[in-house]
Amino acid sequence: MTFDNLKHVISEISKLPLNEIQEHSSFKEDLEIDSLQMVNLVIEIQTRFGIDISKIQSNDDLVSVGSMFTAFTRE
Repeated sequence: MTFDNLKHVISEISKLPLNEIQEHSSFKEDLEIDSLQMVNLVIEIQTRFGIDISKIQSNDDLVSVGSMFTAFTRE
């Protein structure tokens, strides 16, 4: 999964334009993604890219777009 792939999935789930989704964007404050959208986002990433959600080690991994990307791409 690339960062652009992640941005596209976030855009689809949140209905936000791609240019509003940045690495530093907070899901809650900047993108206004609620808990249900976050669950849908994680499930979609798992389904689409075959990424194991156990890569999420803490809530800190789900604070921003960049932290989520780092969590899902760690070895």
